Formats: sequence, structure tokens, C-alpha cells
Amino acid sequence: MKAIKILKNKSGSGAPMILAIVLVIIILSTAVFEYMRLLIVAQGVRDSVQSAIIDVATENWDEAYPGLREGYSGGYSLSGSDWYQNVSSGNVYGRLQNVLDLKHEQGGYVKYAGSIVEYKLSGLSLDVQNAPLAPSNPSGITQLNVTGMVTVEVPLSFGWEHLPMMEITLRLKSSYVPKF
Repeated sequence: MKAIKILKNKSGSGAPMILAIVLVIIILSTAVFEYMRLLIVAQGVRDSVQSAIIDVATENWDEAYPGLREGYSGGYSLSGSDWYQNVSSGNVYGRLQNVLDLKHEQGGYVKYAGSIVEYKLSGLSLDVQNAPLAPSNPSGITQLNVTGMVTVEVPLSFGWEHLPMMEITLRLKSSYVPKF
């Protein structure tokens, strides 16, 4: 009789529900914090790569506009009777290695946080579009443009390595805009 009375007692029946709610809140907050970490890593890499691309555009600007009016020149040099382009894509990976402290591994560049991989950069491509030498239509002049793409892979710390890495391709552009 005493055992039945103990089983019918309802005190403390809310404890499992409170425990479940706390557990759900912890899992959701962990997912939100992981998402914010991924955003911070992607934004930092994007800013660093954009800065390196701007440096390439700045270095080529001097070659593309050597003291002439902006609309009438490009990065060209005369060699005999032929003109050839005098622009370069620079060493973006070298800049990123110095700024982000990257290590070259397996065809990409890896950033470590201690002994754990924080992210990996690979597939960097740069396209330097030179301004035209003598445009036939001055209103349609193209400027010196530097466009770059890089793939960023970030391993997730949420999901205990059962989830795939976040992989994004960043597309960045820098161009010279004359002052009017």
C-alpha cells in the first residue's frame, strides 16, 4: 500500500521536462555559435583576400596609367614594333601566408589553431583585365580590373566531425575608378 502511494505522488514530475528544455537550448545555442564562428572565419578570409587583390590592382595601376590621361592608356609596353601587356597577377598566396599565417600543404594553404585545422584555402585564380591601349569608343572605356576567386573549406566543430566541411567559393573584384 505504501508503494502505491509513492508511485501516485506527482511531486518532481516536472524535472524531466525542465531537463529536456535545457538540453534543447544548449544544442540550439551550440549550433548558433558554430554558425557565427563560420561567418567570422569566412569574413576574415574574404577581407584578407580582398586586401591582397587590391594590392595587385594598386601595383598594376602604376603600369596601366603611367602619367597619361586615364582613358587613353593601359598597361602596355612597346617592344620593337609590337605592344605587349605589362600587368602581373602578383603573389597573392605569398601575401596571404604572411597575413594569415598559412602553411602550404596538399595543394592548398592551411591555417592551424594549435594542432587543429581552422580552415583551408585552395583554387585561387586571378584575372587581371588590362585597360585598352587606345579605345575606339571613349564612352565605353573599360578600366583596370582584378577579379579573384578562392575556395575556403572550414571543418565544423559542431556534429563531432560527422557533418561535411563548409566549402564556399569567394568571388572578389577590385578596379580602378578615375576621379571626375
